[in-house]
Amino acid sequence: MVWVFVSTCIFCGILKNVKQNLKNKRLNAEGNFGKPLSFRSFAIEMDVRENILEKATELYTQFGIRAVTMDDIAKELGISKKTIYQYYKDKSDLVNTITKYHLETETQRFCGLTEEGKNGVHELVLLSACLRDSIRDTKMNLLYELQKFYPKAWKMYEEFKGNVMKESIMSVIERGKKEGLFRPNIDAELIAIMRMEQVQTFLLGNLVPRDKYTLEEIQMQLFDHFMHGLFTIEGHQLFNQYTTNSKNNEEQN
Repeated sequence: MVWVFVSTCIFCGILKNVKQNLKNKRLNAEGNFGKPLSFRSFAIEMDVRENILEKATELYTQFGIRAVTMDDIAKELGISKKTIYQYYKDKSDLVNTITKYHLETETQRFCGLTEEGKNGVHELVLLSACLRDSIRDTKMNLLYELQKFYPKAWKMYEEFKGNVMKESIMSVIERGKKEGLFRPNIDAELIAIMRMEQVQTFLLGNLVPRDKYTLEEIQMQLFDHFMHGLFTIEGHQLFNQYTTNSKNNEEQN
C-alpha cells in the first residue's frame, strides 16, 4: 500500500530499486543457463546494463534528466556512447527502462506492507512512516520532466496509478471496514480516486506557497486529514496507540 509514496516520490529511492531489481533478475536467470560460460556471458551483459542504469539514475537525480546527455553518462562510466546504444536505443528508452524497474519494485513493496500490516490502521501507519522518510529526498523537477518530455514513461506511471495504486487503496479501505476500524459508509473506489488526484494536484500545482510550506509538511497534513476521515472511534484509538508507540521508538533511537 505505497500509493502515496509512489505518487510523491517516483524517483525517490530509485537507484536502490534499480540495483535490487536487476540483481534479482540476474540471480533468477542463473538457473536458465546450463553452461557456466553461457552464464558468465549473461552476467557480463547484465553488469554493463546495470552499470548504465545506475549511473544514469544517479546523474538524472543529481542534475535533472534533460541536463544529462548520453555523452555525460558514457564519460562517467568510462565507456563509449556507442556501447550505451548497444543496450538502449536512445535516451527515452533509458528513462523508460528506469521507470519500469522502479514501478516493478514498488509493486513488490505493496505486498510487503500489506503482509506486514496487522490491520488496516497499522498498514496506514507503516505507510505514513515510509512517506515521511521518502518525501525529504523528493526531486520535483524529475517528476515535472517525466510528465512533460517522456510520455511513455509518464503513461507507465499513470497506468500504475490507475491500476495498482487504486486497487491498493481500495483494498486497505475494504480491509479496515471489515475490521470495524474504518467507517462502513465509505465508498472505497471514490475515496481512492479522490486521494490519488489530491496528492498529484498538490505535487504538480501551485496551490500552496512553497516558500511557506515544505513538500513534507503539505503531504503529511493531507495524509493526516485523509486518515482521520476514514476511522471509526475504535480506529482512532488504535491509530493513536500506534503513533504514540512510533514516537517513543524514535525518541529512544
